[in-house]
Amino acid sequence: MLAACMGAVAGAAFDARALQDPPDAVSRPIPADAYADDGIAGLIERALEQRRARAEGLTSFEATFRERIYAGLGGAVLRRERAMFHQERAARLRWTAEGEHIVRWLGVRRGVPIVGLGVEFEDDLRDDDAFDFDFDIIDPASEHVAIGEDWALHPLADTAAYHYRYRSGDTLRIRFPGDNREVTLIEAIVEPREARFDRIAGSFWFDADEGVLTRAAYRPAIEYDFEREEPEDADEVPGFVKPIRARVDFITIDYGLQELRWWLPNRMAFDAVASMADLASMPVRYEWTFEDYLVDREPTLDPGEDVPDGWTRWVDDTVDTEEGRIEGIRDDPLTAEADSLPAEARRIMVIVPPVEELPSSPELPEPLFSATVDAFAAAELDDLKDRLSSLRIPAAAGLGPRLDIAPGLRRLRYNRVEGISVSARFAVPTGVTSEFSVTPRVGIPEWEPGIEVGWRRQTARGGFGVTAYRRLADLGDWGRPLSFGNSFNSLIAGYDEGLYFRETGFEIAASRQGRRTRVEGTLFAERHQNAPKQSDASLPNLFGDAVFQDNIVAARGDIAGISGRLRAFSSVDPGTPVLSGSVWGEAAAGDFDLYGRAAVSAALQLPVSRWSLALEGGVGRVFGEPPPQRHFHLGGSYTLRAFDPVSTGGESFWFGRLELGRGFRIGDPAYDVGGSPIRITGFWDAGWAGRVDAFGTEGWRSSVGIGVSLMDGLFRIDIARAVRGGSLWRLHLYSDGLM
Repeated sequence: MLAACMGAVAGAAFDARALQDPPDAVSRPIPADAYADDGIAGLIERALEQRRARAEGLTSFEATFRERIYAGLGGAVLRRERAMFHQERAARLRWTAEGEHIVRWLGVRRGVPIVGLGVEFEDDLRDDDAFDFDFDIIDPASEHVAIGEDWALHPLADTAAYHYRYRSGDTLRIRFPGDNREVTLIEAIVEPREARFDRIAGSFWFDADEGVLTRAAYRPAIEYDFEREEPEDADEVPGFVKPIRARVDFITIDYGLQELRWWLPNRMAFDAVASMADLASMPVRYEWTFEDYLVDREPTLDPGEDVPDGWTRWVDDTVDTEEGRIEGIRDDPLTAEADSLPAEARRIMVIVPPVEELPSSPELPEPLFSATVDAFAAAELDDLKDRLSSLRIPAAAGLGPRLDIAPGLRRLRYNRVEGISVSARFAVPTGVTSEFSVTPRVGIPEWEPGIEVGWRRQTARGGFGVTAYRRLADLGDWGRPLSFGNSFNSLIAGYDEGLYFRETGFEIAASRQGRRTRVEGTLFAERHQNAPKQSDASLPNLFGDAVFQDNIVAARGDIAGISGRLRAFSSVDPGTPVLSGSVWGEAAAGDFDLYGRAAVSAALQLPVSRWSLALEGGVGRVFGEPPPQRHFHLGGSYTLRAFDPVSTGGESFWFGRLELGRGFRIGDPAYDVGGSPIRITGFWDAGWAGRVDAFGTEGWRSSVGIGVSLMDGLFRIDIARAVRGGSLWRLHLYSDGLM
């Protein structure tokens, strides 16, 4: 399911295709608004003419190829991102205008850090896609714009003027003093006529004299939506995991001028984010580089050379009629008309050293999740995202209203106030990156209706929204009581960690997303009301007399104010120390006196071989006289296990947690990537909450316990017992643990 949408966007990075031969001439005239001026029309015409002639005179070259792929699991609901998958490859390549291409692999490394396993190679290396290489991405006769198979219409396709508009951008002049030569680069801005996933918006730079592409930066006009793009397949997917979406933030590729004559690929990067059920997100990053070019020189790679013992060599030259392509040279799906297969297959010689040497090769680049140097600097990518966000994309006229009534993980929930509640969502696109939505909700047995009506815009760098609401709210300091996890805990374990009140009001919210940071801010005006307990239904109640503790008593009143939170983490590499933390605060006034809230928490995880030590602490206080629903409460899975947060509240707090875990692996890893699929942990929690003037250790509480951590703390099962300030035993089932 999630792989389906990621496959669509990953293809944009991992496959590159050459342009086809021009199809039959199109009889209808080119739209008058296709080119903003004569200059851009002439530039695009030269680019079309040069797409086949650009490699004339070039007989061969060699280069060193390095590639990195990373997929993580993160999102606003998790304290830190986890590394799901990584792959690094390095090879020495030889391209020839005639004869065999050669790939001699220098190193390959793949792993799944979240479970601490390296990926082993297939017994028959020919069947392992780790040794596939598409020469189209380096072929100077292609346009090198990495748009994946069946994905988007190329802006230099013969029919592109019917689907894009072109205008001139900036101009750059590069002088080579030693050769007394100047190269002028001209930017072409390409904007789609339709807001579709298979149309792109981007910036393309061309050599003004040669008409050759020298740089491309682009993104799809809209995000990928599984239900919209693959409706038949989406019907077979359970509703609770929908919507499934993916947003490509950018694809960029640069070229270098080799021998002051040929523009050959230099570096490429790709960023995308997939999401499932609006819960977690999967960031995907990809990049490659080509270095150490030898152009029209004596070859260092010889297809006839003998290979050492233990090495493997084979030739790819098979025809795949089912896929409609030939290995090594593939048909191009980017133009509107189909093309025939080439008359002959180009043979590709593949040479692989002993597989046990591949993961430890010194030629391999650092994994992206722990890299200190990237192909593109962060400032370059920030400028690129801003540039792409400024491009004009027409209103999403083809994107109609959407009604979501499937009982997904965000639509169905259970707690002691609402009971079982269900929501629906009706959304109307107002632009490519914005929408207006209405989300009603009602609970049984509470029968207290709620509704949210709002508009939101979301881009690669952040979001902005305006919402009017009447809804159930929680204190919002730790955990996610209004999520599926707490609903499951409430029903199965009979323990609801939420502290609820009802709010009716209006808010303006904004967020800013960095690679390892997230900043959120909200202006709000709302009325608070009490939300008493309405349900005791749970599995322990069904087979016994267990009941939920009463909810907090919220004070009724109108307030207006501002709130904000900063989240950050240092790394996603499970083999290195990981520091994460959060700072949050609020200031408001109204029927209550002016008050403020401020708090900070930080956590450190230290891996030592199979063992891991984790520490976490937090402190905070209020200023002024806030209502009871804006006090701090400790207790539950994320602060003080075995204690109920209702009974541990006050105007100030501190807490600390210590965990020691021993990891265990399943199977024999190909190499050590850090992390463990399962850990057995022991823990100690301590904390205090009370009046500001009594801040200290008088009456502090603590608990101890053991637990099981799965997939680097993504899922946790803990059994805790209060040892100071109580004597309860409690089972905690939750996600996003400390380790």
